Amino acid sequence: MRTHTRAAFAAATALALALTTACGTDEPDTGDAAAEPGAGTTLVTFDDGWAKATDTEMSGVFGTIRNPGDADLHLTGVDGDLGGGTELHETVPGASGMMMQEREDGFVIPAGGELVLEPGGNHIMLMDLDEPITTGQPITLTLEFGDAEQGVTVSARDFQGGEEEYVGGGHGGHGGSGGSGHEAGGGMNHDG
Repeated sequence: MRTHTRAAFAAATALALALTTACGTDEPDTGDAAAEPGAGTTLVTFDDGWAKATDTEMSGVFGTIRNPGDADLHLTGVDGDLGGGTELHETVPGASGMMMQEREDGFVIPAGGELVLEPGGNHIMLMDLDEPITTGQPITLTLEFGDAEQGVTVSARDFQGGEEEYVGGGHGGHGGSGGSGHEAGGGMNHDG
């Protein structure tokens, strides 16, 4: 008899648990994920996102940010978990070649379109780093879209293509500031 009573109790408990779980789906989720930046909001995808592993004070983040929505998105800024500064950068022609500068207006990602971040082109700049970025290290960024934001994670990798130089101090392009507001002598130079 005891076996039948235990089986009946177990079945009744399982049924009660199933009903409680099913009824609970109508309530809003207030778990830890809601406290994270951009939690529950997927505005974009960040495909093949990566950062250059480095032992200097600067690095870049690259990949393709895709906007699957039917409205343009304005990427106004980015914040990182590594300390230091984080800026949106563009590479433009300068007096002595290509130079990089902060993209103060950010980037508009068209509806159904993409923003390509690549060495020698548009990128996210990580500056004044306190510690090296090692190969395989995950880096969490918060992409800012006006009133909305979305967290993404990229992984650091070794990269030698284009002979980029990441050096400390101020940041500027080839041959100095060229009026871009960056200090001469030092920076992230894209040679390729």
